[in-house]
Amino acid sequence: MERRETETLEFKKSTSELKEGVISLSSMLNKKQNGVLYFGVKNDGTVVGQQIGASTTSDVSKAIKDNIKPRITPSIEVVKEDGKEVIKVEVCGEDTPYSSYGRYYIRSDDEDLPMTNTQLEAYFLNKNYDYSKWEKEATTYTVDDVDEDLLIRYVNDGNESGRINFLFKDVKTTLTRLELLNGDYLNNAGYYLFSNKKPLLLKLATYPTDERISFSDMKQFKGNIFECINEAIKYVTNNIRWRAEIKGTTRVEIPEIPIEAFREIIVNSFAHMKINPSSCNEIYITPTKIHIYNPGPLVPGTNPKMFASGEQGSMIRNPLIATALYYNKTIDAFGTGFERVFRLCKNIDYSYISNQFGFTFEFIRSNDGMINETINNMISGTLTTNEQLVLELLKKHGQKYTKQDMANSVGKSMSTINRVIKSLKDKKLIARIGSNKTGHWKAKE
Repeated sequence: MERRETETLEFKKSTSELKEGVISLSSMLNKKQNGVLYFGVKNDGTVVGQQIGASTTSDVSKAIKDNIKPRITPSIEVVKEDGKEVIKVEVCGEDTPYSSYGRYYIRSDDEDLPMTNTQLEAYFLNKNYDYSKWEKEATTYTVDDVDEDLLIRYVNDGNESGRINFLFKDVKTTLTRLELLNGDYLNNAGYYLFSNKKPLLLKLATYPTDERISFSDMKQFKGNIFECINEAIKYVTNNIRWRAEIKGTTRVEIPEIPIEAFREIIVNSFAHMKINPSSCNEIYITPTKIHIYNPGPLVPGTNPKMFASGEQGSMIRNPLIATALYYNKTIDAFGTGFERVFRLCKNIDYSYISNQFGFTFEFIRSNDGMINETINNMISGTLTTNEQLVLELLKKHGQKYTKQDMANSVGKSMSTINRVIKSLKDKKLIARIGSNKTGHWKAKE
């Protein structure tokens, strides 16, 4: 251990100076992208030792993870210096600038100085928003770690869309043609797109109130990019409100937010995210909004309106990943996503924000014209499609509708209609009015 503090080395007498230590780590990261901090050493290099309790190192780890943004994962160990136990903390990271406790610092010799506005602006303007170099870097995974069935379906979809002009031969040949291999190993883009190792974390939640004090549903899903996109779209689809209309004899369900709109935002959130082990995409739903977040901020000086209007051309953060999503038509066209979302949401409010941590898009929800609890139950699986069709027909036509009419309307046999009627009766959604011979079924209010 060096005995003098430097631009990458800091001493603290004990963990009573934990906050100051966290600030030093962030300032060293901003200066040199790495740093070492010792607890149990005075600032002149004298080793005094650190008392180690059951939770001491975990408390240090939590303070660093909670208060340095973007989030980093420190290496923490208890070592002996001059016969005394001290805590050694090492950090590294290139996602500068890093903040601690909401402020930005820069290391100068052995001091932690607050960044000026000019310094901070320079960091963001010079930040590399193109991760193509990272995408091409080799991982430790091979073609044996690829979801082959997913890759076959992907190529078939690309053939149908006319964007892939070769047939699936084998995993290695296909990934080579897609530029997703680095030698014999998957590159980062190939790993996150097609790996069967579940590399990405997606957090999903639904809250009964806007305060988000408690949740009614929460889950964490792990998968590759394609799996996470599908899970995210399914989750939002199953948890938004719908309204139902019967047009002639056909039931039409209309979502409160156009599916194409939130699908576009979800797809873009994975195409343009900054992928690292400590970050994840998040979706949560409250009574008033649908919140979609990804750890990939927009380039400073740009905003979604600029992309939608054509004032700013497409800026692709992950070109290999985005191109792969384009080939099977997950992305319809480059640089047109926001324009489609805004066009679909002419009568829907929305908001967005981009900062150094990531990009958030929120759809504002409305209760106007949304379907009742009965249909909500159907959407979540309580009623089958046939049950809901019959229920809506009874509501609309009442006693004029016989079982034969129902069978003709939904295109099912009488035996199926009888089963549906029995199920609706058991669920107390319909009641028999009059006798079995001359009466009729009525939908309950």
